[in-house]
Amino acid sequence: MKRVRTVFKPEQLERLEQEFLKQQYMVGTERVDLAATLHLTETQVKVWFQNRRIKWRKQSMEQKAAKLSQFGVIQPATVDSTDIKDHEEDTVDVEL
Repeated sequence: MKRVRTVFKPEQLERLEQEFLKQQYMVGTERVDLAATLHLTETQVKVWFQNRRIKWRKQSMEQKAAKLSQFGVIQPATVDSTDIKDHEEDTVDVEL
């Protein structure tokens, strides 16, 4: 059985974003209280935060890639989050 996608109201999204700016992880009674306030299930709030953290990480990686490309470290046309991760793993610091 396929699950129906939750469509959040603008007011719910605004409040979720406000809470995310305060803290990226919502657990325990805070999550239960927020879910009750927004008339959502705890699972909906949990999944929203999981998805938002993924979006936040992706945006962080893109910003990092843009900064690196300004200095000619990585070409902007070939950059995605996996390229950056691979590049970071291949980097070795050597003391001279």
